[in-house]
Amino acid sequence: MSEQEYFPVVSNNLPKHIKKGHQLVFSRQDLSAREADMFALMIAHMKVEDWDSSTPRYEFTSQQLSEWLSVESKHVGSNLSPVANRLASRKIGIKVETAKGDTEFDYRPLFKHIAYKNRILTMVPNDMLKPEYIEYNQGFALINTRNFFDVKREYSKRLYELLSRFKDQGFEMHTQSIHELKGVFGLLDEAGKLKKDKSSFKNNSVFMKRCIRESIADLSEHPQIRKELLFLDSPQGDKGFELIKSGRSITGIKFLFRWIKLGTVDELNQQDALKVIRELELKRLQSQIRLTESELEVLAIAYRYVGREDKAAKVEKSLAQRHLRQEDERPEPDELSSLLDKIDSLAELSDNPGY
Repeated sequence: MSEQEYFPVVSNNLPKHIKKGHQLVFSRQDLSAREADMFALMIAHMKVEDWDSSTPRYEFTSQQLSEWLSVESKHVGSNLSPVANRLASRKIGIKVETAKGDTEFDYRPLFKHIAYKNRILTMVPNDMLKPEYIEYNQGFALINTRNFFDVKREYSKRLYELLSRFKDQGFEMHTQSIHELKGVFGLLDEAGKLKKDKSSFKNNSVFMKRCIRESIADLSEHPQIRKELLFLDSPQGDKGFELIKSGRSITGIKFLFRWIKLGTVDELNQQDALKVIRELELKRLQSQIRLTESELEVLAIAYRYVGREDKAAKVEKSLAQRHLRQEDERPEPDELSSLLDKIDSLAELSDNPGY
């Protein structure tokens, strides 16, 4: 490998987002959680102009890897060298629509070269995947980098990036077939059959438990992700999804979620939260004005900010009932209690109108 063939791309700062094209998001890939982190690290730093002259090369020091991937500095080599070795042989299946209208998957290696040597991780992407890496005409997922790295389970990571593809209008995500989702979660081989080591997933109940329900629980309980991603209940009471059936067989899943406007929580403080609760609850209870969906969203965030999960859950339930898709400073107890007591009293006087 000649030095003239590549040029290094190095960043001293971890980008806030991973920009991942639609084709990569919906590709078939079977990466462990740590492999997914290393792959995402490269994607996070990749820019379109990196490819202007030749195939780019991404290099990361052990210090950067330790900080960004939360690995003890003395264990970076022992932890990441074998991961890099496995990742070097990984392929992903890219969806291809044939002239006859059939859907096929073309499997290609992720990397041209990857190595961890002399405390440096070097990743050279496969230039056969250049369009999938940098062309965003089909849309892209904007994934919060630190949140992605902080999620520990591989299936939870895949769901997080899948849902991140639909941040603008999450409720318009189409129903996903069970078979296609099994591919997205890395359970299918190149022939579209379950991999031998994934045979337990033949039972859809196992797939639903491990890939869907447990992943939704992971994301909804994550202290940061729960501030940006709201899962809604289905009419059947399932959190975050609705099953699509043909007879008694599950054929697809419709994810029920909504992304909360970026910056809303970060810009909130103690007094802002109390002000939001006071104004919106008085508007609802005293003025008898039905709150808009956006106001309910802000109200739920405010209640969550002050630690009233019970109140936030009631507001979010109202959002779900309207069929939408989409800590930590706390106030003084006396101030919050006084406000909530007033709200409860007004609710009783107003015959407890619903949100």
